[in-house]
Amino acid sequence: MKLPRAFVLSLCMLACLPLVAQAQTGKPPVRLVVGYPAGGSSDALARMIAEKLKDELGAAIIVDNRAGAGGQIAADHVRASAPDGNTILVANSHMMVMLPLTTKSVKYNPGKDFAPVVRLTSFYQAVTVTSALPATSVAQWLELARKDNEAANFGVPAPGSVSHFLGYRLGQDNKVNLQAIPYKGAAPAVQDLLGGQLKAGILPILDVAPHHLAGKVKVLAVNGIRRAQVLPGVPTLKELGIAGFDTLEWTALLAPAGTPKAVVDQLNAATRKVLASPDIQERLLKLGMESNPSTPEELSQLMAGDLTSWAPVVKSSGFTAD
Repeated sequence: MKLPRAFVLSLCMLACLPLVAQAQTGKPPVRLVVGYPAGGSSDALARMIAEKLKDELGAAIIVDNRAGAGGQIAADHVRASAPDGNTILVANSHMMVMLPLTTKSVKYNPGKDFAPVVRLTSFYQAVTVTSALPATSVAQWLELARKDNEAANFGVPAPGSVSHFLGYRLGQDNKVNLQAIPYKGAAPAVQDLLGGQLKAGILPILDVAPHHLAGKVKVLAVNGIRRAQVLPGVPTLKELGIAGFDTLEWTALLAPAGTPKAVVDQLNAATRKVLASPDIQERLLKLGMESNPSTPEELSQLMAGDLTSWAPVVKSSGFTAD
């Protein structure tokens, strides 16, 4: 099929944009590779960072969406890219922790195939029940769940997610048979909570915060060591004396293994400056994330620590995505 001449010219112009950017700045463009489709929170985060990072690095920043397999396609692409600082993965804890622990087909090794650059954000999971459930604390919910199988079912945004295993561990630690009900995203789980088809859920805080504030659901607690900025009136599990849920999910930038330290340090410093912007911090909160930059060494320790702490939980649950 012959394409219209105007369409062909448009494609040629788009293909030349990176070359034009390189000619203008003297530097090749930096690609932020996102493992999810355009329009999602990961894509929004990448474009938000790219908007200001270009000025800090003096180079064009291109957001490259390579969606599929829960982020594996993007991770594999970056893993195989040249370690020159021009191809960077916008990663998250699901991609770097949960997938390697639950999916045998994962080809990359989080600790060996990537050079940690910087943590971007952290985000919370919220232990939530319907407004009709007679529970105002996690302890009361667990007590109801001991007696009522429906109250013991909790919705999660995906099978094998952090929220899935957070609930599993919460049940195991408190000798309650909590059962994860996986959904295709948080939105349908929230709709079932609001409609009463589901009595509990462990879900990203952004998805339930507006309904909590409107009195339509009750967020009983969040994970982490500090209260979430979007719901400062809700306690952490730690505050309630429920130990072992200090770590939060995160997003981060990772380069291919072998990227020179000087390049990693430059990317780290530039990104931290971007994340210090009050404007960026405010916009991140609207995505349900909090700015939480780190050094490369801190990110490396975080990744290793998460893999170590979640591995026995996943194994004990018997869950596999294969």
